[in-house]
Amino acid sequence: MMTKVIWCAALTVSVFLLAGCGGSGEPEASPTVSVPAAANSTEATPTPTPTPTPKTNARDQTIKEVAEAGWVELEDGSINFKVKVTSVEIIKCDSTFPPEANGYPLAVEMQVETSADLSTNTSVNGQPNMLGLGPYNWIGYAENGTRMNTVESPVSQNCLADQSRMLPQHIGKAEKVSGVVILDVSDKSGQVAYEPWGPGAGGWIWEYPSKSS
Repeated sequence: MMTKVIWCAALTVSVFLLAGCGGSGEPEASPTVSVPAAANSTEATPTPTPTPTPKTNARDQTIKEVAEAGWVELEDGSINFKVKVTSVEIIKCDSTFPPEANGYPLAVEMQVETSADLSTNTSVNGQPNMLGLGPYNWIGYAENGTRMNTVESPVSQNCLADQSRMLPQHIGKAEKVSGVVILDVSDKSGQVAYEPWGPGAGGWIWEYPSKSS
């Protein structure tokens, strides 16, 4: 899979012909030509806006703000898939019999869209080019940068009373979804990273709780 990770002067001539009177015997006057000096152009040439370079950390994770889209491009420059996280906050489970969290339930609200030419390294039940969205595609970091051992637990599937809010575990080509993934984090503040190709392969990272929370 070949992908790359997600910015004249105008001249006026006036001619006046002076015609002689008939029968005067005087020769016709030579034409008078007036050529005003060309004015200097005052229009400035627009300066192209440079494409900003994405900020990455030492783990090759692109640092993102909430509501800032990220995407991956195919070799021809077209969009492979794009994601946008809209909030990241600690929540309280509201299901009838919520499991006990190892730490704190963290809700990541996100929107994901894939292209008709989606290309990934993941196959599900023999179906190639699937994009994983579940908690196993996420990594947590404490505020001091220490990596959390896991962000998966029974809380990930059984925290919310309204299960329709939960994102599917995988999506395929030409699909668009929005919803929430629940992570079980060890600290009340820190960072979470989405790495669709697996740990160490790069991805995007957000601070939590999000500034809009």
